[in-house]
Amino acid sequence: MDDGKAMKYVCVLPYAYKPYYDEFIKTCKIPLKNILFIDNTEKNIGIMKAHNLGIKFMREKNADWLIVMSACLRFGEPGGMDFIKIIEKNPKALMIHGAGRWEHEGEVKTIALGWHLTAFNKKVFEAVGGWDENFTPYSLDDVDLTMRIQKHFGKYYDLRVFPCDFEHASTSHSITLAGVKASFLPRHEYFKRKWGKEASDWQNDGYATPFNLKKPLSYCPVEHDFLSIWQNEYLAGGYNFND
Repeated sequence: MDDGKAMKYVCVLPYAYKPYYDEFIKTCKIPLKNILFIDNTEKNIGIMKAHNLGIKFMREKNADWLIVMSACLRFGEPGGMDFIKIIEKNPKALMIHGAGRWEHEGEVKTIALGWHLTAFNKKVFEAVGGWDENFTPYSLDDVDLTMRIQKHFGKYYDLRVFPCDFEHASTSHSITLAGVKASFLPRHEYFKRKWGKEASDWQNDGYATPFNLKKPLSYCPVEHDFLSIWQNEYLAGGYNFND
């Protein structure tokens, strides 16, 4: 870091499909003591809660960065350590994406897919909080957190992308291979209620604060809060948690 201290990082990797976890481990050279693995194969707590446990892990280790990883990653010879070196060389960045090989319809590209390999500076969570667990187990949580980051740090916040030696085995494998259900409808209704806009309408800034109330950007209602998805969409919308 800038003050001469060694950069400290931790990783979080939730997985709902054990074969993908097994293949990930075969190629990973990042020290396992630095990785918090969340086994969602039996009881799925969702990506959001898993990532929030990663934030807790980051703070317990007094780390500077939280790296979110997907079990779909297949590292090359560096085993992911090339990404660690990139973070060390970019201590002032707010977020860093690793871009890997992706083959689609016969064409191979080097791209960052979602947050398959993304490092978050601890400043992100200090400013806007963590993942909103109302979107559990999957869907729109990335849009929600990105909006909060933009509202605090500006639309063109310091997000950097670097090619790394890995490939994306697939996308959305928790849904397609592990059978995780995550209907878009109740979560989108919750999103619209929270931000006053459609999730896809990036040109619209929506509310300045969650629910257009005097709430901090870090505010994410817990289950028994009257603003939560559980007390609204799941009660009145004809949906349930597993839809």
